[in-house]
Amino acid sequence: MSGFYKEAAADDRYKKYVQKFWILDNSHNSLTKPAGYALPNGCCTIVFVTGNGVLLNLAGKPVELPAGVYLSGQITKRTSISVKPFSKAIMAQVKPWLPPVISNISMDELVDNIVSLDTFNPFFNQRLTDLNLADDRSVIQAVYKILDTCLHVDADTHFIQWAYKKLSASASPASIADIASASGYSQRRVEQKFKMLIGLTAKEIQSILQLRKLIDDLSNPVYNGHLGALALQHGYYDQSHFIRSYQRIIKESPSQFNANEYLLPFSGHFDFLQL
Repeated sequence: MSGFYKEAAADDRYKKYVQKFWILDNSHNSLTKPAGYALPNGCCTIVFVTGNGVLLNLAGKPVELPAGVYLSGQITKRTSISVKPFSKAIMAQVKPWLPPVISNISMDELVDNIVSLDTFNPFFNQRLTDLNLADDRSVIQAVYKILDTCLHVDADTHFIQWAYKKLSASASPASIADIASASGYSQRRVEQKFKMLIGLTAKEIQSILQLRKLIDDLSNPVYNGHLGALALQHGYYDQSHFIRSYQRIIKESPSQFNANEYLLPFSGHFDFLQL
């Protein structure tokens, strides 16, 4: 898959808002290319599609994306991706606090959903009118230029950044009660903010981050440990707790996991909370 799947790191200046860029290039192939599965990871994605388009299965819903630019919100289930003949998709994987500061769209409407660029930010759409959406470098530089002109950071942005870091702590992840106590908000208010700004509850985000970290170890070629031990290492109460969480998102048994079927980062699980 090396010639088909590529990654590009975000420039240091923009790492607070952009995790990375990843590219699925089927532009020279006359056949549809099944890319594999993407996993929930706590991020959102801006998708640039050229050619005949991309096919998704998003939380059980078939979705066809013709050429254009889109925003995908939080996904809660593994998502299959196929790229049509003579087509290409460039994805800007953006951090979860970016969409609320560049759009007024309600993020809970974007859970397991994808909308056109013009829907969530007409300004973006206008700036990209004459851009070659098939050129990696042009797309990446255009994203940076747009961010330079429209970003504003407020208290909600800082709260989400801080809360994500607490929820994903490796040694002792914070509970929702801990987040509420430290922030001065009630637990109800914490959940309201997450639903409004992220689309999912804090607990749902924590479950996604927990599983996503475990998948990094499970996909390591040298891993040959016991699933129960791995589950305990990543904060699950026991193996059955882990299996239930895994099946809710991936819809199969952990014993069936095959890393080759997934679009996983080259460098392993990314720490997108490094700011």
